[in-house]
Amino acid sequence: MYYRLNLKKDRSRRVPLWERLDLKRPTKLRCFSCRLRVQSSWRICPQCGTCLNNNQPKYLHCIWINACWVDTDRQTELMLLEILEDVFAKVFSAFRSINVFLTSEPPDSQQWGERFTHIGLIIDKEPVDYLGVASFCKGGVTDRAIVRLDQIINTSERANLSSSQLSNLIANTIAHEVAHTLGLDHSELPADVMNDGLDHRIHSLMPPSFHAEQITQMNYAIHQHQVAFLSSLPAEKSPKQK
Repeated sequence: MYYRLNLKKDRSRRVPLWERLDLKRPTKLRCFSCRLRVQSSWRICPQCGTCLNNNQPKYLHCIWINACWVDTDRQTELMLLEILEDVFAKVFSAFRSINVFLTSEPPDSQQWGERFTHIGLIIDKEPVDYLGVASFCKGGVTDRAIVRLDQIINTSERANLSSSQLSNLIANTIAHEVAHTLGLDHSELPADVMNDGLDHRIHSLMPPSFHAEQITQMNYAIHQHQVAFLSSLPAEKSPKQK
């Protein structure tokens, strides 16, 4: 503030004080994602984990969330289709600060080729002791995961959950498995979406979300994955080399 006021006397020019005052405030920087006030030296937003350096190229990774059940009754199918619309909205919101392209439609082969992660939402009669399972490489990107909707529905019925709570539980399970495919490991915090063994008493009460460190780790894994892919491509020959 002292330097902006410029109160030092200028006897040579005899400029009046009111003409020497500089009351223009510097621009207040904000995160373009969550609008938190940030500093120019920050690289990552501490609240949402968004990369603040726009000079770095932004690499996206495609994730296909595929509802691919077959043997189910009409009533269950209609119930799931209604709930999944809300589920997808919650999952997409949880990944808004992460460099992914989420889709419920088959990825465009020309744009993505085989470079996408397939998340299958399935219903099966075979009993299992998990809600979902994913391929996992700590700090790396993998290509597949499965979410057992039948097990989530059974849990919901035993706990007498409402449709909104069931939606939260499905959304948390999908987000949990997607995060595993983006290199995120389990958390010991009971309310964390990455807690090992999602508790329906907790994760049915709130939609999924990630803290800044988790967002940074996933974005870094995506960046490294895309850089490795681009470096594996043959270099384009210049006209002289052709």
